[in-house]
Amino acid sequence: MERVCALPSDVVYQVVELALQLHECSQDQARKNAALFFAAAFVSRAVLDDFDSQDGLQKLLGLLNDAASVRSRVKSGALGLPSSESLRNDRSPAEVLTSSEKQKAFRTCAAFQRYFRAHLIMLVDSIRPKKNTPSAAQNLPSVRAAYRPLDISNEAMDAVILQLQKDRKMGPAFVRTHWPAVDKLWVLAAAR
Repeated sequence: MERVCALPSDVVYQVVELALQLHECSQDQARKNAALFFAAAFVSRAVLDDFDSQDGLQKLLGLLNDAASVRSRVKSGALGLPSSESLRNDRSPAEVLTSSEKQKAFRTCAAFQRYFRAHLIMLVDSIRPKKNTPSAAQNLPSVRAAYRPLDISNEAMDAVILQLQKDRKMGPAFVRTHWPAVDKLWVLAAAR
């Protein structure tokens, strides 16, 4: 992925555009593969930027909304969540998600998780105090090239959360910081 993202920016944009087109394709396998691609590619800032510029979050949310509405047969509300009357256990076999639909939803959720982890890492990097030494600045992910991968592993997330909890300056700064990815998700969910 690092080599792909090191290509010219218009090529990376086209790759993301193609993956988004596959994500909206009628073939289940293409949609599953597109979700897998995004789950793997969200470690790259270049892919994240192009994904955001092409309203990718709305398209991923649409896939989850489709899966939720198949499951609940309710087309309104945020993410198509079932109403209280739909929560009864008397669903017919036709209302149960197929194995393929479950896989698409699972892979899309995994892509969502990696998307928000990457955005969290970038947000924390943006509020992290900058040191004046050039060697320290080179080690910060916020000044890394867009093609360099972000560490969004469980251990990296634990370290970020621990740092936010223990650092007297970063914790309050994080609380006051505007998080565009979450704001966009709220807007999209409210519109559904």
